[in-house]
Amino acid sequence: MSAARAAIVSGVETLLTSRISCVGFLAAGFLLGSGVVAQQAASQDWWAYRPLQRPAPPEVQNSQWVSNDIDRFVLARLLARGLQPAAQASKEVLIRRLTYDLLGLPPTPAEVAVFVADASPDAYDKLVDRLLQSPQYGVQWGRHWLDLVRFAETDSFERDTKKPDAWRYRDWVVDAFNKDMPYGQFLTWQLAGDELPEPTVSSMAATGYYRLGIWDDEPTNRLQAVYDDFDGIVDTTARTMLGISMGCARCHDHKKDPIKATDYYSFLAFFENLKPYNSGVDGISATIPADGAMRDHETALARFASERLAIVLRARTFAETAYAGLSPAMRVEMLDAADRACIASYSCERTDPKLLLEDRGGPNGVVKGQAVPVESETGTALRFDGDDRIDLPLLVRDSFTISFRVRSTQTGHGRDNEKGWFSGDGLVDGEVPGIVRDFGISWQGDGRILAGTGSPETFLASSSGNNDGRWHHVAFTRDRTTGRIALYVDGILAEAGEGNKDALDAPPKLTVGGLQPGGHGFRGDLDELRFYSRVLDAEEVGAEALQLRAGIVAAMAMRKEAPTGESDLRALALLRRPQVEKVQVLCARERSEKPEPSFVRIRGNAMVRGVEVKPALPEVLSSKTPTIVPPADGRTSGRRTALAQWITQPDNPLTWRVVANRLWQFHFGRGLCRTPNDFGHLGELPTHPELLDWLATEVVARGQSLKAMHRLMVTSSTYRMQCVVDQLSFAADPTNDLFWRFDRRRLGAEEIRDSMLAAAGALNLQLGGPSIYPPMPAAVLATSSRPEEAWGKSPPDQAARRSIFIHQKRSLLDPLLAAFDMADMDTSCPVRFATVQPTQALIMLNGEFAQSMARTFAARLQEGGGDLRAQIERGIAITTCRTAQPQDVDRLIKLATDLRRDFQRTEADVLIRCCLVLLNANDFVYLD
Repeated sequence: MSAARAAIVSGVETLLTSRISCVGFLAAGFLLGSGVVAQQAASQDWWAYRPLQRPAPPEVQNSQWVSNDIDRFVLARLLARGLQPAAQASKEVLIRRLTYDLLGLPPTPAEVAVFVADASPDAYDKLVDRLLQSPQYGVQWGRHWLDLVRFAETDSFERDTKKPDAWRYRDWVVDAFNKDMPYGQFLTWQLAGDELPEPTVSSMAATGYYRLGIWDDEPTNRLQAVYDDFDGIVDTTARTMLGISMGCARCHDHKKDPIKATDYYSFLAFFENLKPYNSGVDGISATIPADGAMRDHETALARFASERLAIVLRARTFAETAYAGLSPAMRVEMLDAADRACIASYSCERTDPKLLLEDRGGPNGVVKGQAVPVESETGTALRFDGDDRIDLPLLVRDSFTISFRVRSTQTGHGRDNEKGWFSGDGLVDGEVPGIVRDFGISWQGDGRILAGTGSPETFLASSSGNNDGRWHHVAFTRDRTTGRIALYVDGILAEAGEGNKDALDAPPKLTVGGLQPGGHGFRGDLDELRFYSRVLDAEEVGAEALQLRAGIVAAMAMRKEAPTGESDLRALALLRRPQVEKVQVLCARERSEKPEPSFVRIRGNAMVRGVEVKPALPEVLSSKTPTIVPPADGRTSGRRTALAQWITQPDNPLTWRVVANRLWQFHFGRGLCRTPNDFGHLGELPTHPELLDWLATEVVARGQSLKAMHRLMVTSSTYRMQCVVDQLSFAADPTNDLFWRFDRRRLGAEEIRDSMLAAAGALNLQLGGPSIYPPMPAAVLATSSRPEEAWGKSPPDQAARRSIFIHQKRSLLDPLLAAFDMADMDTSCPVRFATVQPTQALIMLNGEFAQSMARTFAARLQEGGGDLRAQIERGIAITTCRTAQPQDVDRLIKLATDLRRDFQRTEADVLIRCCLVLLNANDFVYLD
């Protein structure tokens, strides 16, 4: 054997041995079992899983430093190590620190001056209360939550498709924080807001939580993609709300924590009945009445009904008078004209199980199925059950009117935002697949009437609400000479449009009660079907709708004998039936009230089923089986409500520890547990476990009010310490685990951008609404496959809104926000790390946004008047929130002098450069 061949054989043997070892490792990893039972039993007695108990605050010396019980826990640990807390920070530092922590914005120079001058004992408490009442509070703390739940408005992957109306979830979060929604309710609405007894737009928008993950619209394996999405939901819910890394148990039992693969899939079963993301817009969003819209609609509807009744009564009176006043000859002439115009009439009074009989012996319809005779307001109507059809010849193709009466309580097929009549349930249909010269009328959604013509497709739609069990008159007119089509409901013009001017001769026949190509059938009653060979005008349609004696002849008579009455019919056509204001909401939708069985998916492979599991909680957290009670109306399974009830129960040890730790983290720079998304064995132990438990019980005791907890934390002496380094304390505790001082932090990405806008006087504090599109550098847009379509354009005042309202596109990030460590939108982001990179300096000095803000800032300072020194003093006060020190002003004056002398800069340009320096200063970008 040659040396080369021997080397190849040896390599193959090594590879085979490696693969066999790998397979054995994977099998052992998934099965786990007996070898780790003892380890898991021991790990169940972990600090995070232990029942919550409220420790007593320790007694301490130096009690005059103590402002509340938080300080007792902190001071006790410091004194035990022979350390002392830092002195209290100055008022200038405190107002800047507090305003950024609660609002994410700097205080104005005027606000700083007022606070510094306020010598009252409660000056700081008043400041806290004022800031907590600001609507900008919800923006700052909503941003923290959006980091945790992977908020984004697009799906990622190649197309990065836009999520419909995802901004409503963001706005709901901001509003919930501003309203100080109890934390348990805040979680419940996100988990099961659609399962409330009376869901609202707000509670439905909260469930947009489930639709925030990444989604590949062309996955290799669609079922696997669905379970990848479920995994994102499970992992985010477990980490964000419970602080456990449950996602680690998707493929095998957790290697460190007592969470089995069966626990993972039992937990997933709470969500498995959700319609998957690949089920289209209908599966991930809903069009529902706006909050309060039904109340407003009822008022408007009553006003509409009163106005319509007055018109109807007058019209009927005039019609009787006009018809009675006709001479016999005129009456015969008008009746004859009406008879000639009506080419087919089906009153449904004469019945035949196989035929729809034309009233005058004309073309009969062929019944397919069973159109059952039922009583109507004029005698007999036909009832369709969705499987019945009646075929008629193509009676009309040029100018025409189709008139009939309809009654139903059913919801039709199709979405509210679709107008093509072929999306609904056929009423009178002549549809032919493709863009051809066809036409039709259908019933859609919540009782909308649709009509239209093809080639080009021109669609009309009425308002919804006709599925009220009452009779409604429908008329569809088409004028071939002009192409005008019009749809009337109850004599009221619903909509008109311009279609083609060709003969609508594509349909081989007309179908009553269903769509022609085997489409959706109508469920309800039809009566008084008539076809006219001309366009009935609005007055004639009104006469049909009101069932005036002699029908359209009454309108002719009124036109001749009682023009005032005719004007009433015209007024009827111009009435507008009030519509319920509706909004589209990205939300949770379930597949059925009776979910399919759930199974373990072996090694995370969606295609390989293991044992069946039921919705259940991890054994380490609860031995109780949750009680699942589906809503009485069968809208959902009720599973997610059961989960929410368990997560938010007051004695859940994880939920309240996790939120208390997060609140501490965002006020003090890091949590009492430094791994806020993982309280398990892979995370870190808390530095102050007793304080964490005390805070957790305090959240519950204070009614789950986060604002109450903010007030508690920021009024502590611990929060109000200086960030000055004491060498003795630093030597004993270099990472400040004991909180002997306040940690300095860099502002977050959004805080930096918003602060630059605020300094420039350009910040727009408007809340809510669709996301904005600030200018994006051309070089960034060039990275997209379609740069011209990659980003929108907002007006300048909208582009200057707070950064939370910028459109969150996963594949296209604002360069300034990206450089300063904005949250990763693909996974839950519990901590933003503050990196130091050269690109940050480049963007802050040379970036288009920074340059623009420096120019606007300089213009603001110039508008304030004064010489360059006065302008620089104001600039320093704005950016640092303190009085300018002479040495700082002198340095910038020297810079200005050098720029004028060495580079021949103008006075205006010199001020711009000074402003750019201020926006880059550490005192601007960092928070003491």
